[in-house]
Amino acid sequence: DISLNSFFPMEKGKEQEKFGFRSVISDLKIVLKYRELLILSFAVFVSMIGFGLVMPFLPVYAEKYGATDTYIGWMMAIFAIVRLVFSPVGGWLSDKIGRKPLIVFGMFLYTVVMFLFGLADSLPELFLYRGAQGAASGLVWPVAMAYIGDVVKEKDRGKAMGLYTLTFASGNAIGPMLGGLIASNFALATPFYFTSGLALVSGLLLLFGLKESFEGEETSKKTITKSRAIKNMITKPMSYLKSITPYPVTFLGISLGSFTVFLGLAVLYPMLPIYGKNVLGLGLAKIGYIFTIIGAVQMVFMFPSGSLGDRVGRKKMIVTGSLIASVFIGAIIFAIGFYTLAIIIALYTVGRSLARPSIPALVTSLTSKENRGKGMGIYTFFQNMAWAGGSFVSGMISDGFGRQSPFIFAFIVGILGTIIIFYFVKEPDKLDLEKLDQQS
Repeated sequence: DISLNSFFPMEKGKEQEKFGFRSVISDLKIVLKYRELLILSFAVFVSMIGFGLVMPFLPVYAEKYGATDTYIGWMMAIFAIVRLVFSPVGGWLSDKIGRKPLIVFGMFLYTVVMFLFGLADSLPELFLYRGAQGAASGLVWPVAMAYIGDVVKEKDRGKAMGLYTLTFASGNAIGPMLGGLIASNFALATPFYFTSGLALVSGLLLLFGLKESFEGEETSKKTITKSRAIKNMITKPMSYLKSITPYPVTFLGISLGSFTVFLGLAVLYPMLPIYGKNVLGLGLAKIGYIFTIIGAVQMVFMFPSGSLGDRVGRKKMIVTGSLIASVFIGAIIFAIGFYTLAIIIALYTVGRSLARPSIPALVTSLTSKENRGKGMGIYTFFQNMAWAGGSFVSGMISDGFGRQSPFIFAFIVGILGTIIIFYFVKEPDKLDLEKLDQQS
């Protein structure tokens, strides 16, 4: 069994155990331990096939109607801007009325929006539906991660987030390749209809298969009115953070650091398809293959990295992964064709996969169950600001300084975010986190 302990030493007080192929296979038994995690992850897998079907081709679809790089950046940014608003609201509501209603409603809203995408015949319509897609996403994904935090014990949370993000990756691996073939052989709008159908299947699976994990704040000893919560969040942010987590500095550090890293990584989805098509001369099928590589590499690394984060500490995984991802997103400018781009993207995705599961695992561990929705809402608020800012700025930079410039920007801000996480995030002791997890 190959051990990675020499690269990622265990935390103090933790049993020294080898981490390798056999331990990863053993950790996959988590799906038998938590039935709800299996159902939620499978539903996400189905919906992410649909997401992967359309994401690589949305910028090209917009170009068909005359969109500039700046407009494409705006169209990608509006998704994150709307999600930015809905994520904290969705998190707050999930602490009030429960997780399941918001997850199911958001998935059905996503079903309708993707069908309307296929019917769109103008840029304003695409812009409108992209915003509605952000609303659906804001209701589903942060609440789903809070749901996982509810049903999974603290010691298993890295593995659970790794499995959850593995389903993202699996859908993203299958979707772009399938979408490329569909878009190359049928109308460019066809993948949107496929996506709508897959989202409908996911919504029905969640509606009939998922149990509620948290009945709502009314049954809790600690309640706070919506108006007071919003007022405190705006006027006294640190006081508000202290009310939902005993680790406000670490929570703020991981949120700000992730914001900066994601500000850089946000350039990839709007700019890579345009860069591949117009600079490297790639066709739609090969653009789809590039995004399939992203999904395939994530499939290999997501779950093991989440499991490794449970063993060696999540901060180590986040810092290492963010550094690797930032370096290789900057290296995209050195690609000279499909194969060099594929290698660079694969290495970028290794870094992203090392960091990704440990971030929500750490965030959900910093709050008690009754405040977990609020915590994930705040974290995703920062993340969505990054996606909005990165998408918008990348389009402007591309129009103003050339199509290589967004990737240089991504490298610089990604390194800055990694430094913030390294210096300001102090991972709490495991025993303290387990005690916090038992609070209700």
